[in-house]
This record gives sequence, C-alpha cells and structure tokens, in this order.
Amino acid sequence: MANRTSKEQRQKQARLARQKLIGALVLGVLVLNGLLGYWLYGILVTDVQDLRLEAAVEAQAEQRAQPLQDYIRELRQRVAALAAEPATAEALQGSTEVRQSAAEAIAARIEHGIAARLIPAGSARVERDHPAPIRFAELDLIRRAERRDNHLPELAKVDQQWQLHVIEPIPPSADEPVEGTLLVTLNDTGWRSLLDAASKSLGRTELHQQIPGSNPLTVYLSGQGEGGAKHSVAIPNSHWRLSFTASPELVAQTRELPTLWLLVLSTTTIGGLLLAWFSGHMIERRQRQSARPIQVPGAARSGGKNADAQDEHGEEEIGMINTLYQNQDILDLDVSDEDEDILALDQAPTKTAAADATQAGQSGPTIPEGIFRSYDIRGLADTEITPELAEHIGRALGSEALDHGETDMVLARDGRTHSPVLAEALRSGIASTGCNVIDLGTVPTPLMYFATHHLSETSSGVMVTASHNPGSYNGFKMIINGVTLADDAVLDVRSRIQRQHYHQGEGETRSHDIITDYIERIFSDVALVGAVSLVIDAGNAVPGVVAPRLFEELGCDVTPLYCDLDGTFPNHDPDPTQEANLQDLIAKVQEVGADLGAALDGDGDRLIVVTPQGRIIWPDQLLMLFARDVLGRNPGADVLFDVKCSRQLNQLVTSYGGRPIMWKTGHSHMKSKMIETGALIGGEYSGHIFIKDRWYGFDDGLYTLARLLEIITLRDQPIDDIFAAFPILPSTPELKIPVQDDQKFALVERLIAEGDFQSGKPSTIDGLRVDFAKGWGLVRASNTSAALTLRFEGETEEALNKIQQLFKRELLKIDSQLQIDF
Repeated sequence: MANRTSKEQRQKQARLARQKLIGALVLGVLVLNGLLGYWLYGILVTDVQDLRLEAAVEAQAEQRAQPLQDYIRELRQRVAALAAEPATAEALQGSTEVRQSAAEAIAARIEHGIAARLIPAGSARVERDHPAPIRFAELDLIRRAERRDNHLPELAKVDQQWQLHVIEPIPPSADEPVEGTLLVTLNDTGWRSLLDAASKSLGRTELHQQIPGSNPLTVYLSGQGEGGAKHSVAIPNSHWRLSFTASPELVAQTRELPTLWLLVLSTTTIGGLLLAWFSGHMIERRQRQSARPIQVPGAARSGGKNADAQDEHGEEEIGMINTLYQNQDILDLDVSDEDEDILALDQAPTKTAAADATQAGQSGPTIPEGIFRSYDIRGLADTEITPELAEHIGRALGSEALDHGETDMVLARDGRTHSPVLAEALRSGIASTGCNVIDLGTVPTPLMYFATHHLSETSSGVMVTASHNPGSYNGFKMIINGVTLADDAVLDVRSRIQRQHYHQGEGETRSHDIITDYIERIFSDVALVGAVSLVIDAGNAVPGVVAPRLFEELGCDVTPLYCDLDGTFPNHDPDPTQEANLQDLIAKVQEVGADLGAALDGDGDRLIVVTPQGRIIWPDQLLMLFARDVLGRNPGADVLFDVKCSRQLNQLVTSYGGRPIMWKTGHSHMKSKMIETGALIGGEYSGHIFIKDRWYGFDDGLYTLARLLEIITLRDQPIDDIFAAFPILPSTPELKIPVQDDQKFALVERLIAEGDFQSGKPSTIDGLRVDFAKGWGLVRASNTSAALTLRFEGETEEALNKIQQLFKRELLKIDSQLQIDF
C-alpha cells in the first residue's frame, strides 16, 4: 500500500515536471516567433512598402517633370528657329524702328509671349520701365548669349510675377560670329499650367531655379507633403529642378497589407506549437516507459529486486527533471512603481509659456516719432533715447522674441557714456517678459550678430549703439529670430510699445565672453601667409576693445591709434567715411611705415582703409577686390551693392562673370537682400561689407579687414599696387545737405516728381539716382541723420561738375533755401 502511494506521488511529480517543460517550450516558441515576426515585418511589409512608396514618388516626380521638359525643349526650338530665319537677321541690321517692329511680330507668334527684343551685339542697356524690364540679371544673360556661354532659359520676378526669358544668339550657328541676340520674354501661364494640372492631393510639388554660383530660388510650390518620401528631377536645358514630396494620401495608397507576413508567421507559430506539443508528448512517453518495470527473462521469478531498481531509476530521473525546472517562474516579470517613476512611463514633459499680457488702460512712454528709423532706433540720448524708453523697448523685443519661439536674447552695448544705463534698462525690460538675457557686455555690434549665429540658445539680439553718430546720440540695432529689423518691423516695435502688448514673466540673466569665441572662430578661418604691419584707428570707440587683440593673434604688427575706450570721442567722431576723420590715421601709417591703416566706426561694422601713399580706399573699391576674389572661386555668383557705389563696380563684376545687383542703402536692407538673392558678397559705399563666403553674411568691419589682409598676403603686393589695377573715375565722397528731419523724404519725393534731368535714366530704388552717358548722380534722404545724402561720378572732371550743377539747379527749384556747397 505504501509503495502504491509512493508511486502515485512520483507520477504526480512527473506530470508537474512535464507541464513546466511544455510551458517553457511554448513560451520559447512564442518568443522566437515574436522575434521572427518583427524581423519578417521589416522585410515583408516595411521594406516592400518603402520600395513601393519610393517608386510611386519617383513616378509622380517624373510625371510632373516630363511636361516641363517637353515645354522647355519645344520653346527653345521655337525661339532658335525664329532666330535662324533670314528675316530676323535682316531686321537685326536695320534701324531701331525696324528691329522693334520685327520683335513685336515675333512676340505675337509665341504663345504667352510678353515681349521680344532684337539686340545688336554690345548694345544691351538697362531698361527698367518696360513690361519685361532689362535689369542687371537680364544684361548678364544677354552678354552670356553673345559669348555663346551658358544662356539657358531663366525665370525673373517682376512685380511679384515670374517672367521666363529665352534667348538665342543670331545667327544660332556656333561657327559664325554673333551679330546679336533674340530675347523672348513669356509670362508664367505656360509652364505653371502644366504643374497646376497635376494632382495636389498626392503630394507637394516644388520647382526651384538655381543659377550657377547662386542659392536655389523656389519659383513654384503647391500641395502638401507630410509623407516624408521625396524625389527630385533636373529639367534638361534649364536651371530648373522639380521636387515631389509624398502626401499621407499617397503613403496610404502604397501601404503594403501584411497578408504574406501573417501567413508566414501563422505557419511558423503553428509549427512551433506542434513541435512543443510533440516534444512534450515524447517526454511523457519516455516517462511512462521509465516508470514501468523492465521485463527481462526471469524477472518475474526473481521477486521485487528489479522493480525496486526500476523505482529507484524513476525517482532519479524525476529528481533530475525537478532539479532542472524548479523555481523557474519564467513569466514572473513586473515593473515596480519605483521603476515607473525612474522611466517616466506615465509622465509627459510640461511647458509653461509666458502669458501675453496687453496692458490695457495703461499709458506708455512718450515716443519721439522720428527715432524709429528705416533700420534701427536712433536719437539724442537723455532727451529722445531715455532709460524709460529703453525698458519699454526691451519689453517689446522680449515679447517679440517669445512670439517667434525664442526663449533667450543676447544683449550688448558700445562704449558711449550713456550705454551702460540704457543697457541695464533694456535688460530689465527683456527679463520682465520671461525671456532670458545673455549679456555680452561692451563689444562691437558684429560680435552681437556673431553671437546670434554661434550660440545655440538664440538667434535674437539687441545692441545699444548709435553707430557712427556723435557722442550725444544713442540707439538700438535689433535682430529677431535671425532677421535684422527694418522698415515696418521697426515700426512694429513702436506699435507694440504704444499698445503695451507685452508678455509677463521672470527671465534670467547670465554673462558670456563672446570675444574669445569670436577671435577663435576668425583664427580658425583666416590664415595670413606673411607678416603685415597695421595701424588700427578705433576712434576711441568699442572696436578698440577687440581689434588690437584679434589682429595681434593673427600675427600682425599692430599699432593702435585711439583704441582706448572713451565715449566722449575726444579725438574725432567715430565716422570714418568723413575724410577729416582719417587724417590722423594717414599720418600714423606714414610715420611708422605700416603696410596699411584701418579705420573702424563707432560700433565696428564699417571699415575704411588707407594706404602708405595716403590714398583712401573707399568701400566700393574695396568691394571690387572682394568680388574678384569670391568670383574666382564661385563663377556666376551674385554681388550686391548699394545705390551710392561706383558704376565701375557694376562693370567689373560683369567682366569677372558675376551678377551685379544694385539695392537700397542700409545694413538691414542689404542683409535681407543678401538672404533673398543668395549673394556671397555685398557692400555699401558707407563702409558696410557683407561676406557670406566662409562667414555669416552680416556687416563686420573686423572680419572684413581680416579677409582683406588674407588677400594681400596671398598676392604679396603692396596695397597701393593692388588697387591701382582697378578702374577709378572722378567722383565725390558722400555729400550732406542739412534739412529738417521731418522734411527730407518729402523733398526727395518732390525731386523725383518734378526734377528735369534731361536725357538721364532715373532709378528710384532708394532716393533718386540718375544715370547719364558719362556719369551719374544720387540724392537720397539719410536714414541716420537730418540731411540729404548726395554722391556723383563722371568719366571726366568736366562731366562730374556738369552733373553736380544739374542736380544743384533742380534741388534749388524744389527748395531755394537749401545750403548746397558745390
């Protein structure tokens, strides 16, 4: 009876062991099939879906690109055929009236044509007042066609509409000299309608134009493309590239159903479970066999000896199984509360934004209207620019930065006597919005700009400075989210102050040594291959804090002149564009035998250079050297300059294969245009040089000087010899006519409307510039002082004087009280 009970217990233990074994086998099968399923899903579903989506996106891009390819090919063939007609070549040799009549007939034969022109070689001129204007970009296209260089069709934006230029040399044969060109201009209906016909629900279509040496321009954008997958197609015989990005709808259409994956996974799972069952069955059978007495001859007659041995053998096997599987709670997995806290499984990050608190019913500070200028805030310190106003400007800028997603703002100041007080009020205002302040201390404006690019925390900043103005002035230069404020954006700051439309919060302030970062960045970029002796005139302004140290570390022999900081500017105003302010520098260069002298303005963003011979290198001449250097490495690049620059600069840029672009005066306007055009170099006659090649594109007198020294040491020539190679015409510096600040813009508008400049061609990009056959003249309202700014250039001194007297006559007609000293 006891043996029977013991046997039942052993059988029960064996069953429990088998159950644990089968459970482990089933769990193993499920885990292995889970891993197999994950791997197979990537191969049978994800990869197939990605390939299908990639093929669909590529097909959509090709379908959209093909009509454009056909359109461009047929259009070029059509224009080439017209250029090859004998009547076209004959009309090209005729009078202006004959050419115009023939061109009108050609335009009528081109669908969507706006205008056609027959242009004898070398006769192309700027023609802005035309439905299809010829500007510098079009002039460059014409000249390339005359040289049979790259003259592919180009899009140009005119009054917010895209115009397509197609040009062919006459005659088209490359074996014959070019006698002229046929330029056909079309509206955007033809090519745009081809893109509009494509389905917008399947994805986003983009068309970009990239002229060699320039950044790509987006000329067409339609549809939504959140699907991620993208494919681009270059349009042959053009500067175009079409990109297509999938939409969620296209992604859904290309989704791979997991049918095969489910079939394979089901098969392996079922097979694995069957294998586990079979294995368990075999173990059970083995256990039953091991539990029975082994029948051998004579076993029955020998009594219980063999049975006892069998029982002992069974107990031994059961004991081994129990030993192998006891205490294996394979499914006993848990995550403790403490682990959940550590892993934050049920938590999400929270963010609290500062409230937008419009201070209704509270009156703001008194704001002199005239201090909010075209590209900064500037006025008399203590009377117009007060600490109270500075605090409100800080609140407005901090709120504006927060509205643009910025949580920090850099703050810097120049060396004027009132700048520390204004900077503290500004800091307090910014911090009161909840925006953090990174205080750079007393540094030049370019270092504030640099900080917005270099620091990861922000791309917004404000500088307390009045730039080159006398010591009684002060003001603010502002950049929000990487964009320098100008025009309406400056007025928006005033509007926000008037409405008391501020955020509320408690921002933190910390200091940062940006000077070290700045010097290290320039040191890593600029390499001088020879020794240079240099005199630096900082005009007792803030550039003296950085300039001597920077150029000594670059290996220069530096003689500082007025580099000690004194906000009263005891030696001369910090304005190097005035020749009188350069005389001490010229004398010092000649005294010490330096290779050159450099004059920086009150906040370090302007540069004027003087040579050992006492020659002043004005910024438009300096820009000629930089343009040649940049275009040598970037053929076809855009070169930007303001309306005060020499006509020779335009011609030189073209001769080096660049694209000259004339634009408004003002550092904010120029920086915006640099971004718009993708220009690698730009400059103003006032001394602002903008370098995007290897740098950030903002105006920086210190970096400009470093790059100039690099060029000089590479050429191993005296600076006088280098600049002697550039064409220089008789010209005037900037001339100032004092006027009432609230009347200067109205005077220029009247001059534009009423002035009689005979055969001159006017340009009103910025003020009034009139180009004549032998020179040009300019009148514009200064954005930084109560004055009209004038400049003149002529092929001869006689032509220069005639243009000046013509402008003087017309100005006095407008206001006979003007004090004109020429």
